[in-house]
Amino acid sequence: MLKVYTILNGIDRLDPDIYIFSMATGSNTRGNSQKITKSRARLGMRQNVFSQRVVNDWNSIPAQVVDSPTLNTFKSCLDKFWQGEKFRLP
Repeated sequence: MLKVYTILNGIDRLDPDIYIFSMATGSNTRGNSQKITKSRARLGMRQNVFSQRVVNDWNSIPAQVVDSPTLNTFKSCLDKFWQGEKFRLP
């Protein structure tokens, strides 16, 4: 989640298109303002790529965590959010 935050907020200075992150468009995105759309994976191998694995977890994070002004704030807010959640590792 930290890597996705740094890519989307320009901290790493990487182009989000390299990681095939396409942002959700429209005003009806519930939850956070930086929702990522999940592209369809035609091959089974493609489902295990970083940009596919993080989409569901990133989209489940609430807006107050995603819109954190700094990386350290994001880390602490994410830890607090995940303490209350039953986070399942694959």
